[in-house]
Amino acid sequence: MSSKLEQKLAEFRVSFAAEFEDKIAVLIKLWSQARTSHSVEAIKQFRFEVHSLKGSSGTLSFTTLSDRLGMIEEEVAPCEEQIGQFKNIIPFIDRHIKSMIEAAGKNPNPLLEIGKTSNSLGELREPQKKSDEHDAQSYRDIRIALVDDNETTSAVHSKLLAGFGFSIEHFNSIEELEAVFSEQKFNLVLLDIDDTNYHSDEIFAYASKLRAYDTDVFLLSSSSSFENRLAAVRARVNEYILKPLSITTLVSKIRKNFKLDLTRPYRILLLDDQASVGIFYKSLLEDEHVEVLAIHSAESIMTELDAFHPDVFLLDMHMPNINGLEIARILRQQSKYDYVPIIFLTADEDINTKLDVLECGADDVIPKNTPPNLIVRQVDSRIQRGQEIRYLASRDSLTGVLNHGQIMDAAAHSLRLAARQHNPTVVVMIDLDHFKEVNDKYGHVAGDKVLIALGQLLLQSVRDTDYVGRYGGEEFMVVFSDSNAAIIEAKMNSILSAFSQINFTATENTFNCSFSAGISTSTRHEKLSEFISSADGALYRAKNAGRSQILMAL
Repeated sequence: MSSKLEQKLAEFRVSFAAEFEDKIAVLIKLWSQARTSHSVEAIKQFRFEVHSLKGSSGTLSFTTLSDRLGMIEEEVAPCEEQIGQFKNIIPFIDRHIKSMIEAAGKNPNPLLEIGKTSNSLGELREPQKKSDEHDAQSYRDIRIALVDDNETTSAVHSKLLAGFGFSIEHFNSIEELEAVFSEQKFNLVLLDIDDTNYHSDEIFAYASKLRAYDTDVFLLSSSSSFENRLAAVRARVNEYILKPLSITTLVSKIRKNFKLDLTRPYRILLLDDQASVGIFYKSLLEDEHVEVLAIHSAESIMTELDAFHPDVFLLDMHMPNINGLEIARILRQQSKYDYVPIIFLTADEDINTKLDVLECGADDVIPKNTPPNLIVRQVDSRIQRGQEIRYLASRDSLTGVLNHGQIMDAAAHSLRLAARQHNPTVVVMIDLDHFKEVNDKYGHVAGDKVLIALGQLLLQSVRDTDYVGRYGGEEFMVVFSDSNAAIIEAKMNSILSAFSQINFTATENTFNCSFSAGISTSTRHEKLSEFISSADGALYRAKNAGRSQILMAL
């Protein structure tokens, strides 16, 4: 390419970046019109704008943005002919629009990186519904059986999964697993279907049998054939994973399958001006998984929300001096409730009421004459979807840990709690050793694998009350609530040892990585900036002392 053309292309990129917020504003307006009207014309206008923006961003090598817009167009296009499918893609488009809004506020804008293909686009896709949903649980409770007759690969996979904290047992054959299956309970079976003595029909039949016993099944295969995938779907297999197997991908899929990142108990804020109605629904919804706050005055809702953080709002439609639609609009004015579902419980079943509900930004209408068991199922489904959406919005798209803003909020919250309850909080700052050399020698794809592995290992190694986040670049932060610094030092050394043993591959090369870390405790600091700076200072002392070690703040 000539230098003149390169210069012109650079100018277009600068111009495009300068106008990005305006372009996204147009997209948001068109999406809002389509989302509200559900009209074919509005959908076509939105898709046309997406298509145009995808083309221009692709031409300028903004491939991350172009790929994301391509995914949106792929979902929207069929709705022009089958309008009934439109409502099913709304949450999917909402999340992508949200991510583009967030990107527009960053400098540099991650969507405008030249020539970088996003490895995380798939994470924003609609979570698959399952007829046999799991309750959220700890990964320590999950027992895994690996069926693989290849001793070498099975030993490696077993060791790596054990390193991430899972309980795993290896079997050479289906018969070996069958011999103990009636006595040992496995939550998940990893079934390698390559190079076995079984016919494919036998394998899928066995997978179906396991599913009948409420055991989840992941198939591991080097074949991506349509026939195999269809057979897996018909056998109700949970995941079909292509080989060579990425251990971090497998861990991520296990976490998703067992909803390890969803939080319980669920919290519901119920607003109904009739106290008796509130008591009824509170008793209906409260069980070991649900906490319900029932309030009877709309004017008190903001005060209550200072201390109560709901997973869903259940609102009555008609109340004295105010209606539920107005409350919903007030809630939607606040970004922290953007992805908290709003459901109306009402006796008004008029179609115009349902349209008004959608227009004000709410998610669903449940008639009050709905059978109680269906109300519980509907609310539970909305809560899970809302948590999944909020989870994605709060996470670093590559590693799955909290993003910078969220981990800083978590650290600030833990510091305030430590001061109030006089229980120390410990912060650990972590930085990968020689990470630039990894990117330079093995490529950015390999570097991404390292980041993902460290993020997943940290998630697997902390308690549910602790927080893991990506502070920036190759630097991570972990916040340990109510913890002793000496215990955390020992834990971090154990994590460092496990991480150092993970083998990463790039083309024909295998390599290992390490990290350095600094630890600080809240007993010495009142301000968040000083708290983090103290841990950061210990981290750089560890770097200067030779790396691959954990040091306490002085």
